[in-house]
Amino acid sequence: MSEKRFSINDRKLINGPVNNLMQIRPVKYSWAMQLLEQQQNNAWDQREVDLSEDAKQYATGLLTEGNLNSYKKALAFLSNLDGIQLNNLTKNIGKHITSPEVSMCITRQAWEEAQHVLSYAQIIESIGFDPEEIYWMFDTDPVLAEKNEYITRSSEILGTGFSEENFIKAVVANIALEGIYFFNGFLTFYTLERQGLMKNSAKMIQLIQRDEEVHLHLFTNMWKTLRQELPHVFTDKLIAECRELIHLAAQHEIAWGKYIIQDGVLGLTDTIIEGFIQNLADKRLESIGLDILYGVKNPITWFDDASKINLGETNFFEGKNASYVAGGSLEWD
Repeated sequence: MSEKRFSINDRKLINGPVNNLMQIRPVKYSWAMQLLEQQQNNAWDQREVDLSEDAKQYATGLLTEGNLNSYKKALAFLSNLDGIQLNNLTKNIGKHITSPEVSMCITRQAWEEAQHVLSYAQIIESIGFDPEEIYWMFDTDPVLAEKNEYITRSSEILGTGFSEENFIKAVVANIALEGIYFFNGFLTFYTLERQGLMKNSAKMIQLIQRDEEVHLHLFTNMWKTLRQELPHVFTDKLIAECRELIHLAAQHEIAWGKYIIQDGVLGLTDTIIEGFIQNLADKRLESIGLDILYGVKNPITWFDDASKINLGETNFFEGKNASYVAGGSLEWD
């Protein structure tokens, strides 16, 4: 029996017709194909990042106690977070998407999250840490345990029962995950790099962050598409709940950022952490057309430059040229 043929105009992001053949031509969501191409262009391999110099710095005691504690806590949380997101995409989000091109993006993202888990493992094991200390830090650190538990609950919004409203809130929870929760970890690595410490760990983080930025744009475009296809669902109540999701994400990330620098990290203070995360939260709200919460400027003006990958760099890729396509502007509608 042949599969039923559907018009491109019948396709929807969710609750659309499905024939399981994954025909993507003609394309309905051109932004998804652009994102998929960007994901392909950004392909990289964590095994090519040479961490030997970082391992020497750790072994010779160049990191202060405060820097080392911050590094370990950031690494523990980031390695947990990508695992949470991998399961979220495969078990909660992906199964409800009925657009073949968007489904391909989600599938590609799930692999990239798996690669990030492998990347953090590469850092942990190459530097010389006890893997169990980092992977299972949430067993001994109640602050990390609470944060992991909250994010896991947020990622399981659809587990309480599928509805259009719940899917929209799940999209916002993913915008928070990709666009807020990673950033104190990223900041820790870049702050150490500015001190000449653990520089190749920071190179790995740059590659991971570039992937996460594409993931962020995937979910912001999903939000915009849902607003077009389901305008009746976006009530004032739902909008308020979505803004609250971003607010709570920011509050959790501010608390976490202050916690991981409490032993002393050169150049970072509680006030800087708070402003940095509040500014990020406002950016995420603006990206989906919602009113901002805080109205503060980013106090870490060097962050964007620190996160950029230097194309053509060879010193940390074992002599291989890092000729990846630059992230560039990812503002697709």
